[in-house]
Amino acid sequence: MVIKLNADTIFQMRLFRDITYVSCTDCFQVNNTLIFVTKKGDVGKAIGPQGRNIKTLRDKTNKNIKILEQSADCCSLIKNYLFPIKPKNCELVDQDGRQTAQIEFNSSRERRYLLDNQQRGLKELKEIVARYYSAVKDIRIL
Repeated sequence: MVIKLNADTIFQMRLFRDITYVSCTDCFQVNNTLIFVTKKGDVGKAIGPQGRNIKTLRDKTNKNIKILEQSADCCSLIKNYLFPIKPKNCELVDQDGRQTAQIEFNSSRERRYLLDNQQRGLKELKEIVARYYSAVKDIRIL
């Protein structure tokens, strides 16, 4: 997988590193949210004590901030995105030659995180999954 970075993205990554002292492997924008991808185990350090680093980044960029860990498979990426919500089950299913990620939640309250009125969370998650796992064509919420 080849990810192309432009000057604005490199600037955002440098700003992230300067504020958090953690290097990120990728940065991209979905809607009005800047998403930074860090190495496994660096998310806590990047967030900072009481979320101080995220607040500083939000003030400097005027955008919402989301920090994800790199993951080896699609389901762990989805679980990282949904944290602190823990889905009951996440699996890849092959339907008619297309891979679909199916997420099952414990309660309807947890489902609402992705399925609000405009489904912003679900659209954001679909774009993130499509960026890293092009074989996954859809996400279904059970």
